Amino acid sequence: MDSLPDDSHSLFGFFRGDWCFKRTIWGAQDAPQAQAEGECAFMATEVEGKLLYREHGALHMLPLQPPGRPIPFTRAFEYLFGEEQVQVFFADGERVGVPYQQYVLKGNLLAPAAEHICGPDCYTAAYTLHGEGHFTMETFIRGPKKHSRLLTEYQRR
Repeated sequence: MDSLPDDSHSLFGFFRGDWCFKRTIWGAQDAPQAQAEGECAFMATEVEGKLLYREHGALHMLPLQPPGRPIPFTRAFEYLFGEEQVQVFFADGERVGVPYQQYVLKGNLLAPAAEHICGPDCYTAAYTLHGEGHFTMETFIRGPKKHSRLLTEYQRR
């Protein structure tokens, strides 16, 4: 296994660059509801310790028989790497600049430091760093009408 980041500075370098991803989405049932794939980049900004994350891809609802039309999507976030935490902010849509998630580095896990509350729903996520060119992010969304799990696998391009 390649060396893993052990501080904020090396974590910044770990994420920076171009990636491709595959995402699986589950609802309340055990069977996947959708799959997505796409490309993303963590790009340096003029602000020290900040990366701009942009993704684009296509979502496919399951089952694929009969095949439906792919649904295109885009998303953007800003990652701010501090001494003790990584803070994530919305960088598109009507919530630009609003805090989304906070994480702390614990070994190879970027663990949640806080939950994101959106109306009655709670969003939480964790990143597992597998090596220099691979990491996963697992997100849970819980609420009165939502019960979802998303697993995104990233591979460096």
